[in-house]
Parts: sequence; C-alpha cells; structure tokens
Amino acid sequence: MSLAVSRSWSLLDFILIWLGGLVGTGIFFAAGVAFADENWTIVLSVAGQYIGNLGVFWMLTRYKPIGEIGLAIFPRDLVYIVAGLGLQIALAIVLLPLSELLFPEGRPQQEVADMIANADTMLLRVVLVAAAVVLGPVTEELMYRGILLKALERWGKVLALLLSSLVFAAAHLTGLDLDDFWRSAAVFLPPLFVLGLILARLTQKTGRLGPAIFLHSGWNLLSAFVLLLPVDVLEQVG
Repeated sequence: MSLAVSRSWSLLDFILIWLGGLVGTGIFFAAGVAFADENWTIVLSVAGQYIGNLGVFWMLTRYKPIGEIGLAIFPRDLVYIVAGLGLQIALAIVLLPLSELLFPEGRPQQEVADMIANADTMLLRVVLVAAAVVLGPVTEELMYRGILLKALERWGKVLALLLSSLVFAAAHLTGLDLDDFWRSAAVFLPPLFVLGLILARLTQKTGRLGPAIFLHSGWNLLSAFVLLLPVDVLEQVG
C-alpha cells in the first residue's frame, strides 16, 4: 500500500470539503442570478453546496482510505428514520417553553425550512425537500461523523464526540436572521447539539454511517414534509 493511500482522514480534509461546498454555492448562485429566476437560483445554490462538498470528497478518496469512514448501509438501518422522527418531536416538546419564552410571536425557521416554505411551486418544494431528506443527511454525515469525528478521535473519543457535535450545531446557525441571531441561536443550538451527540455516539458504537444517515434523515423528514403542505393550509395552521 502506498504512503498516500494509507494516510488517515484529517481536519484539513474536513476544511477542504467544507470550503468546496462554499465555493460550489457561490458558483451556482452566480449562475442562477445570470440565467434563472429567484426560486431556481435557490435550488442551484443548494445543489452547488452539495456538489462542491461531494466533489472535493470524491477527489480526496483517490488518496485516502474510503473504508476508514465506515460508509456502509444495511436495510435494517431504515428503522432509524422512525427514531429520528421521534427524537425531533421529543426535543421540540422539551424545548417548547424556551422557544415560547424567547419567541412569543412564533418560532423562527432555519434557512432551508424558510426556503421550502417560500418556494412558489410544488416542484421547487419537492426538490428542496429531497435535498433536505436525502442529500443533506448523506453529505453531512460523511463530513461530520465520517471525517471530522474520526479525525478528532486521535485526541480521545469523548472530546471528539463533544467537539464534532458543537461544530455540527454551529454550522447550522449560519442561515439565521442576524437581527435575532442570539435569540435564534439559543433556540436552535441545543437540539442540534443533542442531535450531533446522538449521531456521533451512534457512529462510534456501530462503526458505520448508515444508522446516523437514516436517523438524520428522519430528523429532517418531519419539518420538511410539513412544509410541502399548500401555503394557504400552512397559514391557517400558523
């Protein structure tokens, strides 16, 4: 085995993949502004992020051991979709008093949820939901549990568990409204951190990404499919 292939995944690899998503978002956003309307520009931006992430990941697999990541999925992993749904509901109930205290006028939405809710055609909503339920979990589990968690474990499993979960949660705060950033962060950070802890521990326990991918997908599934409801129905519910 050559020296290049035997090198483990590192923090630098995680940063490169993250930067790939940032560059991909910028390129596809610019293309959308030039050639598409506002709604499809959003879709292109989301697609650009995942293409950038996965593109850099694919290039790195030419020099890194893919087996080290634990990208193995079995049919029995599907049960974790239900676990993700249940976890989303349970944490929403537990943290409801905090949310109502900080936002008596109504809980704010995260960036992806806001994009889905404001998409003016069902096709756009379906595309964005597919990204949230399929592409998002696969890409993020490769990054945060497949690479970041493994890279941090050389300093201890507990430290890796905590730091990878904190980075995961913090990365999801970038789309919050700057005018209410700290209030919104206080609402979104705790459940995302808990989710990150559970996904990381599940990956450590099983040695695979399959369970974490499906649990993550189940977590996104509830809010994503609620937003597929017609706008007038959502307004009545709200």
